[in-house]
Amino acid sequence: MNSRDYILNVERLDSDVISHAIPNFDANYSAIAARMLTQVRAKTLEVTHGKLNAFTVFPVQTEVSAGATTALQRTYDMVGMAKIVANPADDLPLADIFVEETSVKVKQLGIAYQYSVRDLQHAVFSNTPLSTMKASAARKANDVKINKIAWFGDKDNGIIGFLDNPNLSEYTLKNDGEASGTALSSKTAEKQFRDMNEFINTIQDNTDDTEQPNTVLLPPSAYTTLSSTLYTTADGQTTKTVLAMLKENHPEIKRWEKIGELKNADSTGAKDIMIVGYFDPDYIRLEIPNRFEQMPIQAKNLAFTVPCHSEVIGVTVFRPYCFTKAVGV
Repeated sequence: MNSRDYILNVERLDSDVISHAIPNFDANYSAIAARMLTQVRAKTLEVTHGKLNAFTVFPVQTEVSAGATTALQRTYDMVGMAKIVANPADDLPLADIFVEETSVKVKQLGIAYQYSVRDLQHAVFSNTPLSTMKASAARKANDVKINKIAWFGDKDNGIIGFLDNPNLSEYTLKNDGEASGTALSSKTAEKQFRDMNEFINTIQDNTDDTEQPNTVLLPPSAYTTLSSTLYTTADGQTTKTVLAMLKENHPEIKRWEKIGELKNADSTGAKDIMIVGYFDPDYIRLEIPNRFEQMPIQAKNLAFTVPCHSEVIGVTVFRPYCFTKAVGV
């Protein structure tokens, strides 16, 4: 069923429910109310929430069909190297891929919003659109949960978040700041520049220079520190912010993002985290088989409820050693 047929089918179901639940609504009034609900659903799907960074940081894709209960997460590691050969040659080296598969469960999220009988009566008789505030709140609550699962997982349901993914390497920040601190804000511009260079270079170091990162994710305090601390080169000729110098020295980094979810994001809830990696659908994905679906209304007592659900797996890291985190930044 295509999307238009699905919408029309839901609208017909809504109309039937409304006509049975409100005696003074004829077929025309019920159809008008159902169309208003369709408009609410459409506007709800257009809503975006700018502070939920998982949806823009991670490539959002899935190869899992909606309705699936389990899925395979695959981690890939490539082996093999070409060599100089004679002509003709029959001893060509083989390239191969090692695949580690882990079975994971697809988790269903559920939420609902509600209109009273009086809400629908007032909307129809006064020709006033239904408020979308309740529907938008349901959509936001759903997205907030997906965002939290993406970054931090859900321990009670066995979902590992990106920040705790075992395929992330870890860089240990030097504790040579003020009061033996590791935070960038406690260090001189030179030490900030050193730490960030070493941190970014971990991807090349871990992959023998076969991979390089394209993204650096920073907690707000670290981003502010790097973008406001002035750095003067050894020859005294150039003075720029540390962040500006880093951007010049690392043109391979296309995104320098300030991410609120990285504040106090370690296991103790007291230390900030920063991330460097290659963010591409072949390397990492936020897997959401069903982003947000609004079901036909259900009548109960003097209210109509719109059940909503989505399906989520979480963040899958396909390439080990292509992502590094640092705690205490």
